[in-house]
Amino acid sequence: MSINKKIRAVVTDLDGTLLNHMHTVSDFSCNTIKALADTDVTFMIATGRHHSDARKIREKLGISAYIIAANGATVLSPENEIVHQAEFETDIARAILGTEVPKGVYKNIYQGDHWMVEEIDKVFEDYYTDGAFKYTLVKFEEQLHLPINKVFFTTKDASLLIPIEQKIRSEFGDYADVTFSMPQCLEIMPKGTNKGRALKSTLSKLGIDIQESVAFGDGMNDFEMLSMVGTGYLMENANEMLKISLPNNPRVGHHSEDAVAKKIIDLLELKTKKDNKDTKDPLSIS
Repeated sequence: MSINKKIRAVVTDLDGTLLNHMHTVSDFSCNTIKALADTDVTFMIATGRHHSDARKIREKLGISAYIIAANGATVLSPENEIVHQAEFETDIARAILGTEVPKGVYKNIYQGDHWMVEEIDKVFEDYYTDGAFKYTLVKFEEQLHLPINKVFFTTKDASLLIPIEQKIRSEFGDYADVTFSMPQCLEIMPKGTNKGRALKSTLSKLGIDIQESVAFGDGMNDFEMLSMVGTGYLMENANEMLKISLPNNPRVGHHSEDAVAKKIIDLLELKTKKDNKDTKDPLSIS
């Protein structure tokens, strides 16, 4: 069913965007996405999370959709095939992981189907309610023979990451792209990797121009994506630097108030069934 010729794709970040403050998908948002799946508008997830983690969230949504993961370093098809994967050169990965960091900063990698750490990282352990995705303790040196898709540093004290960001940009700017998914998480991907670039490529394969899409995000790792789509919506709770960087982009409400779902209903004229008391299926297509 065609409902809006001007919008052919809807793309959303997860944390701070589609997910609420409990890092889970509300029933209202879940039902809205399911209703969207009954239209001819393509829905996609674009996240800094690992594709295995995002896949579990997609399963809860009960839909078939592409997942742009690790800030564009990997793309998972609806059939769960990796259709794109960016990889660091071994020497670059080793050098980045060799960066000295103060106590309280943790080093992480995404490699294949795994999230790996050398020290137990509890900074974001409450983020995995829906995904139930856990890290694996390893020695990084023993993993360098395999491709690494993303390196990231986490801490509860965001100020500790600023000098690390500056050092990484200075020493590895020709080989890596650096961004913050949130102030407590500094992310490093192979050069040329971001959500926007991965989204444009994926949509192109589906015959959709990126200007025919809308996207939602809240972090600096959403900057390219929100800059490239037809309309990039910023969450009310978005990072202040993102708001400063994209002053003309429209805003929507808070992630804890189902703002993405409400905007999708508004944009695509999804109507609430007035006579349906079943909260598991509250939407119909106009």
